Amino acid sequence: IVPEADDSRFSLAVGEVFEGLFPMAADLNGDGVDEIITTVSNSDAGARLVVFGHDEDGLNIVAESDPVGTGFRWLHQIAVAPVGPNGEIEIAVVETPHVGGIAKFYRLDGDRLELVASKAGGYMSHVNGSRNLDQAVAGDFDGDGAVELIVPSRDQKSLIALRRIGDSVEEVWELELDSRISTNLAVVETNDGGLALGVGTEDGILHIWQ
Repeated sequence: IVPEADDSRFSLAVGEVFEGLFPMAADLNGDGVDEIITTVSNSDAGARLVVFGHDEDGLNIVAESDPVGTGFRWLHQIAVAPVGPNGEIEIAVVETPHVGGIAKFYRLDGDRLELVASKAGGYMSHVNGSRNLDQAVAGDFDGDGAVELIVPSRDQKSLIALRRIGDSVEEVWELELDSRISTNLAVVETNDGGLALGVGTEDGILHIWQ
């Protein structure tokens, strides 16, 4: 990645593209200023996470993850949240949601985004060809003080809650559906400070949990 003359822009190398419609903004290094988290895909090495910062010299790369390792393989970035076992800020992604569907969690370590945990469960956070890109969310949905990552199952007929425990990822509960998911997931805060989760299914039913 090489910066253009305009210090508010970056040009990618030949064979690379930004993936995803929306980058994420979050304070990864605790300096009080948000960084920009993006996914960059390379035609040979596949996708990797790239974190940008901005200072008096313009845009600069703060950290990167290792690439997937195979061309045309996607990292679907889901959330930046205190999902770590002790509340550490981590980036939650689903690697190759159309193929492997592996939930992965990255943490900033100096100038690197290090993979700290993963779970190979065939999680389909996005159906190939669909415009529904927000089918996974993070939040404390059961009110126990720990943040869960909610992802659809491979058949899109259930929502699975993943939690970081120690150096691993575990499925802690599941919401089963009678039909396949047909919408994005929606989350709102309730009057008592909890979270309500909603999703529509192909049978025309809107499901809401709180």
